[in-house]
Amino acid sequence: MVSRAVCNTGPLIHLAEVSLVNALLVVSEVFISDEVRIELYRNKVQIDLKNIKMQPLRREYKDAANIFVNKFSLDLGEAQSIALCLQEKPDYFLTDDLDARTVAAAHSIEVHGTIGIVLRAFRQKIIGKEAAVKKIRELHSVSSLFITKDLVEQAVRAINEYKKRSE
Repeated sequence: MVSRAVCNTGPLIHLAEVSLVNALLVVSEVFISDEVRIELYRNKVQIDLKNIKMQPLRREYKDAANIFVNKFSLDLGEAQSIALCLQEKPDYFLTDDLDARTVAAAHSIEVHGTIGIVLRAFRQKIIGKEAAVKKIRELHSVSSLFITKDLVEQAVRAINEYKKRSE
């Protein structure tokens, strides 16, 4: 199990939209910034997992978040999440936002998105094969996550191939 991650709003919303928030149990601690908490509230997303913790930014990292907003045109949730990664040094940053991924990668932060969370939940047997395939397809058809049909099919193939390798 991955021990720590920082998550911005996107994966939390997308997982909630397909009723799969428990996939975040692949991580023992998920830190969110104050702005992410506000964005979840604004979007009427309630997540009740004990492993999700609001983590305040120390002053110097609040300054870094403001720089990310101004320099890279990130929204405050993404900027605070990247700053929180720099502060907390987690194993992963969970985001679906392309610009946030780019800025995080430039700061040597390993990034995974919602699809990766679902795949990891499947591999760790939090969800079964059928549920994983169904939820991946729902992320494309039901949620607000923008993913291509090709990416959905790649993920489904990965699920099927993983199962074959482990049998």
